[in-house]
Amino acid sequence: MRLNRWLAVATAVYLVELFLTRRHPEWSVTVRSMFALAPLVPGLLYIRACMRFVVGLDELQRRIQIEAWLFSAIGTVFIGITISTLGASGVHLGGLEHGLGTGSAFMVAFVLWLVGSAIASCRFK
Repeated sequence: MRLNRWLAVATAVYLVELFLTRRHPEWSVTVRSMFALAPLVPGLLYIRACMRFVVGLDELQRRIQIEAWLFSAIGTVFIGITISTLGASGVHLGGLEHGLGTGSAFMVAFVLWLVGSAIASCRFK
């Protein structure tokens, strides 16, 4: 639970950011940009917590986690590029025409990390 605390904070900040920016479209671009970037701070702290977690693992668990995160990172980039390309081509993607947002990228990365963890764990059993 301690590891995912910053992920929960990043998600909460993202949800507050979405709520506020949608309720106040009259805010300046600077203010909206600051709110949009706010989830990155707890996101970076989450990455730091993950790195500290990995350092404390044994060799096998460390390899499983690194493979899962690599799968997650590459998968998130691939999905983001695919969504952006389809959006630029005029395909309607239900609000994702401009690519993954901050919160969506974290959610996709987390789901892919779960899948990558399961795959890597099965490989080493």
